Amino acid sequence: MSTRENKNNHKYFMNLAFNQARKVQGNTGENPSVGVVIVKNDSVFRLAHTNFNGRPHAEQIALKGKENFKGLTLYSTLEPCNHFGKSPPCTDLIIKKGIKKVFFSSFDPDKRTFNKSKKILSKKRIYTVGNLLKFEGNSFYKDFIIKNKSKNIFIASKLATSKDFFVCNKKNRWITNEYSRLRVHLLRSKFDSIMSTSKTILEDNSILNCRANGLEKTSPTRIILDKNLEIKTSSNVCSTAKKYKTIFFYNLEKIEKLKKLRSLKIKTIKINLEKNHLDFNEVIKCIKKIGIKSVLVESGIKFNKFLLDSNLLNDFYHFYTEKHLKRNGIYNAKSFFLRLNKIKKKREKIIVNLLDDKLDKYMII
Repeated sequence: MSTRENKNNHKYFMNLAFNQARKVQGNTGENPSVGVVIVKNDSVFRLAHTNFNGRPHAEQIALKGKENFKGLTLYSTLEPCNHFGKSPPCTDLIIKKGIKKVFFSSFDPDKRTFNKSKKILSKKRIYTVGNLLKFEGNSFYKDFIIKNKSKNIFIASKLATSKDFFVCNKKNRWITNEYSRLRVHLLRSKFDSIMSTSKTILEDNSILNCRANGLEKTSPTRIILDKNLEIKTSSNVCSTAKKYKTIFFYNLEKIEKLKKLRSLKIKTIKINLEKNHLDFNEVIKCIKKIGIKSVLVESGIKFNKFLLDSNLLNDFYHFYTEKHLKRNGIYNAKSFFLRLNKIKKKREKIIVNLLDDKLDKYMII
């Protein structure tokens, strides 16, 4: 086999591993979602991904059983762990099972593992290569890298607009089509939490869950910023709180309202004010303590501007239709996108079939 064919094979198998990791992205708790492919004679022998809630690890699932793994090749989207935590080191299992070659995409940013597994495996004469599909790996693990290196939370947001940047339509509830809306449900499933504001909930009566077929069990924690506890307890987000974990951040004490919210299994957290708004730094600290590492914001233009101007946005998704709303449009986001386009970033058109709609992804920080 030629060097070029070998290289293409490596990329092919690593892409298969990423497909595995995507299946549970956002649903593995504090652990990252990892995909693993084991190859025998240039054919797939085993496929695995991290289990829901983070354990067992993908390597442990892939190498389970009495099959003969000696001399086989393992592809992993992330550097295999080499430390004792709640699970034993995956490197020990790889060595024990007789794996001959290991390829991984991203180095694990966790200081306990970073750049150590390759040395451990190489000492056991296991041929090990890192940074295969490096860009894809670093993009996929952006939230995990940010959490470990800067101790911050990964924040993404999305807006749906018309061609002339309106976010609301006087004549129709929806700006974009059903394919875009289904894509939003898929996007939600990749995050630990969804954040919205009282203004958005009051206007849209949103549920903020995953309703696409097959994604119902992947709905993230819902975080609502409701400074004055204005959201009605009959709203969709409140009436479904026993099914979907929900947290309200507030400032104004309303004793009876708080009792009702808590009876609906809604966690309520009081936050101090900063310039007449909930102190967002305090909100983030609380979210981190809960163990959330990624947030998808679904709110209006004003809150998105705040996040952008505060250098808090990591990724931004723009769903848009080719239609102009003109006089039927409400709330124009053109100034937001002018600001967004001035910031150093990578803009990527997501190639996906949304019929007449389009999707752009901005990788900002």
